[in-house]
Amino acid sequence: MSSSELISALRDAHKAHLLQQLQATEHWHALMVQTSNLLTDIPLGTLVDQDSLVLVVDQWLQEALSARGLQDVISDVSHALWEAAEQDDTTLGELLREEHFEAILEQILKLQSLRERAIHSAMNHPLVSEMVSEMLYTGIKNFLLEENALAKLPGVSSVMKIGRKSMVGKAMGGMEESIRVYLQKNIRVTLKTGEQWLNKQLTNERIQQLARDGYLRVSPLKPADYMSMVPKGTVDEVVAQSCAITDESARLDYTRRLVSVGIRAAVASLMDKPLKSILDGMQISEERIREFTTPALARGATVLIEQGTLEPFIEWVLDDFYQSEACKKIIDG
Repeated sequence: MSSSELISALRDAHKAHLLQQLQATEHWHALMVQTSNLLTDIPLGTLVDQDSLVLVVDQWLQEALSARGLQDVISDVSHALWEAAEQDDTTLGELLREEHFEAILEQILKLQSLRERAIHSAMNHPLVSEMVSEMLYTGIKNFLLEENALAKLPGVSSVMKIGRKSMVGKAMGGMEESIRVYLQKNIRVTLKTGEQWLNKQLTNERIQQLARDGYLRVSPLKPADYMSMVPKGTVDEVVAQSCAITDESARLDYTRRLVSVGIRAAVASLMDKPLKSILDGMQISEERIREFTTPALARGATVLIEQGTLEPFIEWVLDDFYQSEACKKIIDG
């Protein structure tokens, strides 16, 4: 057998061996055990060069990341999830248990300064000003019309007997502009009074009461009962807008700075945490992981082989060695 024939035979035997191993659950199990043994006591942070990782992710955010490329997939998944949720009888109370609601409420109650700022911003919004002004005007108008307030004025009662509606209507017509001007001049004072009232009334105790009452009302409700009210096409529109927003947000300096800080913090946090301690903290058993993943990996390899994908890749990897000068020198002695 010539040296070239021997190299070819070794390469084919090596390939057959790998194809057989990759389809065997035992091989993947042994591989994962060996990997775990190697990494058990090594802090994961030491396995990563944070500067290189930050650079790669930053370049990815600037140039490569685009959620729009996955928009069709995201849309299909969203539709499938939406349809499944519409058929589900799960209640809001099951999705957010009472103890978790109470924990969230406890944190919200600490945000008093933010709450006061939100009230101030809302009460000073032009739309709120217009709405309150119109409500006050409507209230005054209805009071004058329905409570017969004008008839109680001296000298008006006798006239009102002649034709209440027509006379009141004419009186209101003359007063309308004056009332609106008055309200417009004093609306800021009214809103300031309303802001002070809200801050006084919305104590932590009152918010707790309102929030708990609201939770008790909505916890028995089923999201499925309300999802059917959403117009068709909304899911696709939301997905399209979300992808566009994600693409633009990812490229902002603000986002990139936060991602960089987050990566460095994660690597620093993992500097003294080996794999075993992390899995233990997550209450995950390594054996349990292997039990689930090894059959999936073996099955995945079988599928790739059946599709004709894995074998050419293995050949490409092996040829790098078996066609090298180093291999020929070994064979030729």
